[in-house]
Amino acid sequence: MAKANPKAQWGSVLNRANHAEKYLRWFVEFCPIPIAMFDRNLNYILVSQPWVKMLGIPRLKLIGTNLYESLPKALSHRHGLERCLSGGQMHYTAEVEITFRGESASNFQWDVQPWYNDDGSADGIIVASHALAAPQTALLKNQLAEEIAERLYLEDAFNKIGTALESANDAICITDGEGQAIYTNLAFSDLFAYSLSTLKKTTNLRPLFIDEQTAQVIHAAVMHGGTWTSEIEMRDRDHQHIPISLKVNPVKNPSGEVIGITYICTNIRDRKAAEAEINKSFAALGATLEATADGILVLDAIGNIIICNQKFVDLWQIPDRIFRSNDDSYILKYVAKRISSAQYLHQFGKGLGIDQNSFEIVELDDGRTLECYSQPQNVLDSCAGRVWSLRDITERLAAEALVRASEEKYRLQAEKLQHALQELKSTQSQLIQAEKMSGLGQLVAGIAHEINNPVNFIYGNLSYADTYTSELLNLVEIYRTHYPAPVEAVQVKLEEMDIDFLADDFVKLVGSIRIGAERIQKIVQSLNKFSRSDEEGCKSVDIHEGIDSTLMILQSRLKATPHRPEIKIEKNYAQLPDVECYAGQLNQVFMNLLTNAIDALEEDAEANGVWQIVNEQPQWIRQDGKVSKILIQTEILADAQNSDMQRGDRLVIKISDNGNGIPDELRNRLFDLFFTTKPVGKGTGLGLSIAYQIVTEHHGGKLSFSSEIGKGTEFAIEIPIQQTKN
Repeated sequence: MAKANPKAQWGSVLNRANHAEKYLRWFVEFCPIPIAMFDRNLNYILVSQPWVKMLGIPRLKLIGTNLYESLPKALSHRHGLERCLSGGQMHYTAEVEITFRGESASNFQWDVQPWYNDDGSADGIIVASHALAAPQTALLKNQLAEEIAERLYLEDAFNKIGTALESANDAICITDGEGQAIYTNLAFSDLFAYSLSTLKKTTNLRPLFIDEQTAQVIHAAVMHGGTWTSEIEMRDRDHQHIPISLKVNPVKNPSGEVIGITYICTNIRDRKAAEAEINKSFAALGATLEATADGILVLDAIGNIIICNQKFVDLWQIPDRIFRSNDDSYILKYVAKRISSAQYLHQFGKGLGIDQNSFEIVELDDGRTLECYSQPQNVLDSCAGRVWSLRDITERLAAEALVRASEEKYRLQAEKLQHALQELKSTQSQLIQAEKMSGLGQLVAGIAHEINNPVNFIYGNLSYADTYTSELLNLVEIYRTHYPAPVEAVQVKLEEMDIDFLADDFVKLVGSIRIGAERIQKIVQSLNKFSRSDEEGCKSVDIHEGIDSTLMILQSRLKATPHRPEIKIEKNYAQLPDVECYAGQLNQVFMNLLTNAIDALEEDAEANGVWQIVNEQPQWIRQDGKVSKILIQTEILADAQNSDMQRGDRLVIKISDNGNGIPDELRNRLFDLFFTTKPVGKGTGLGLSIAYQIVTEHHGGKLSFSSEIGKGTEFAIEIPIQQTKN
């Protein structure tokens, strides 16, 4: 068997290369149109003979020189030429004006395109030139302008698309119809750590798929015009698994033929981690919801059920067939049907504001009662749903009702005990006061009786003493008339006695004794009238006498003291008939009211005035000029509805002072038992309480008051003129 001669083969190859170079030179030399070949720096490499004639410059002067040196006007097309050099533009056409040897100028059309070296990169340009006739120049200019505008638009669009693809967060890869990658963006390289040159060595992106069968299925499906979307696990160059949301779409030409595939890969690792956390939270939430004692229902913004716990199902007694139907509207209709009374729940929150909570008591058709609370769930200032919490409070309400009944029972018992205690205290105070008044009345009556006997003795003998004195003085005068010159001893005694003064003063002395006795009699009568010890039961009496007797007893308190001036008494008595009453008790009322009035006036005077010496006389001075005064008025109120005027009329007694008045905070407690504003030892808190009971309970009347700060207080006693017979 003959062996091949390698040297002979290499010589044949070299011979063919020499012939190719010779033919290339002939092609350039004899080409009928001007052609020039330039390197990356736009320096001449080859030129045809027509190009030399077009410029009028010898070939040797052109080779190695720059295009812009031989054709300075070509600078206006520098951008298009450089686009061809960079490979960004495959073809460029321009109209160039060329001056032949500095004389005539002609227009030429240049067709420019890049030439490539063995590694596929543009290493220079080839320019073909065509002479243009004058009429064709304008048309070509328009066509050239349109082509330039269209190319600029397409270039701008491609730039924007490229920028968008490179700035996208998703990893994007484009393959041709054979499945070989022709483009990847930066995010794709960052995500999978594969370069475009590496991926070109494979098809259908098989290294990225855990199962290569999946890559083939996707490629086949999309090349038939379909799309493919799914979430799968892919792997990077280090074989690390990455959860990816993959969208695969076909690339079609204008005729609709699929010429490539676009892979869009979204890294969902963070989302998967978040979903895992959410699922964990939902699991914890579900456990919490099932552990709670309340029925929980969560609805979205359009009323669909998001979640509910078993307690909710048990609370509403939802049949299993309804609950397992998974029909939200069917379940909610069943719930609404069971509601007898509700404000919001039967419409599941329709009408509530997006930030409005609700609370209500819901009545069910089986008699149970639910406590219902709802709260909106807002996201970005919009309502995303509402949470309902329901609790069966039927047993609690029943227990509360029992507790309330028991509380009411014990409250009534407590009120009865409190009332009984109050009555006991009142009765005790009345008994104490009655005992005091009884003892005081007996004491006053006894003192009055003991005083009355000697006073009557004195007063009864005064008339005889007056007569005897008058007769004795007349006898002395007759004796002095008939015996003007008595014996010396008598004359000395008469002068010693000053008989004239004695006669005159003795008559006055007897008169003074009479006045004193009459005064004592009046005091005794006042004491008797005040105590009414000689009367029992309800009698018809003169009210004015009772008031006057009380004033007589209080006379010492009305006089001026070192701390205040005299208290004036003004009386405005109406014409009154005798009034049926318990006279001794009413006198006690008058005493208590007048004593309080005197105390109020004393307090006011001590705080606002002082004694001063004016014209050698003591005078009470106060800035407001007020005079302490007590006004006592009586009047009859006629009953227009009763024809029996005597029985229907009522007596009103008003006792007022011009002191400081009663503060507002004390007025509601004024008649309370044991309530007093006086210091310890001065007041017992029984006076007004006893007076109120005497007037209202014993006489069927009213005891009221009115007061104004700074102006004084008025008490009004209103009793019937005739008491009702029991």
